[in-house]
Parts: sequence; C-alpha cells; structure tokens
Amino acid sequence: MTYQEGLNQIDKATQKITEANQLIIDSIMNAFLFTWQWWIALVMLVVPWIIWGIFRERESSARIFSAGLLVIVLTEILDTVGVSFGKWAYPVKVIPVATLNFSFRLSVLPVLVMLLLQWKPRFNPYIKAIFFGGFSAYVGLPTLAIIDLYKKIDWNFTYSFFILTLLYLLAHWFSRIDTFKNIENVNR
Repeated sequence: MTYQEGLNQIDKATQKITEANQLIIDSIMNAFLFTWQWWIALVMLVVPWIIWGIFRERESSARIFSAGLLVIVLTEILDTVGVSFGKWAYPVKVIPVATLNFSFRLSVLPVLVMLLLQWKPRFNPYIKAIFFGGFSAYVGLPTLAIIDLYKKIDWNFTYSFFILTLLYLLAHWFSRIDTFKNIENVNR
C-alpha cells in the first residue's frame, strides 16, 4: 500500500466512523433519551460529584482530586481502546457520543476512588484496591449490564478486576507523592 492509498483508506474509515456515530446518535435521541435507564445514567453522572463536594476533606481535596483526574484520564484511554476493539459497549448514554460513557468513567469510578483515598488514609491500600476492583468489576459492571448501560462483548469481568485494582493502587501512589505534601504544608 502506498502512502496515498493509506490516506484514501483512512478517509473511507473516517466516513464509516461518522456513519456509525450517526446511528448511535439516532438511537440515543430516538429510543433511549428520557428512558429510566437514561435517567439512571444522568444521576450516576451528577450525584457522585455532589457527594464528593459534600464529603471531601477540604485540606486535601486538591491532592485527592488530582488522583481522581488521573483515574479519569486512564479510564478514558482504556475504555476508548476497549470499545474500539469491540470488547464492550455502552448502549444507553446521557450524551450521544459513540465511545463515551460519562456516567461511569467520568463520575462513579473517580469519585469512588477519591472517597476511598480520603477514608481512613492509613488503612492498607491493597485491601482498599481489592475492594474497589472487586466491587466495581463484580457488582458495578454486572449491574450496569442488567440495566443496559454496559454491554460485555468479548471481555471477562476478572480482567476489569485486575485493571481497576491496579488503577486504585496507581491513584493511591499518585496521591501520596511528596510534591503534594510540600504544597499542603506551604498552604497551611
């Protein structure tokens, strides 16, 4: 394949992606919008952040929020890869974008991580990570599947367990970096 043939093939692929996105938008706007599943997804998008705003520890919220942002970025990347390779899908979405599930990735997961990070901060992070990975993979995802907010195609919940457990441990490590301690000491 020549360079120009590659560019032409990318143009064709982009057209197919655009057509697929339009099918998804049509489905969401004409079949899913304002269904009870859509409302649950909306609540999942908004309520965790309200809970975070109420229960966050003000003196360490920047440090913990930074770890939450890390979770958002990493889950965004991993989820986009998984959806792109047909491992799972998100049929009902609040916002009609093909690969995105804002409710779970950008709200529930990071807020749960942030709350766990600030709850008993000296508690064993490995136990918290296993709890987070287990609860998210074996309770959260199957529940989302039952209500059509998640569709497992070619994936095993155990893979999600290991990924989410490691994700929590990474967020824990990130939230404990010395730079944050220096910043918090300066601000006091």
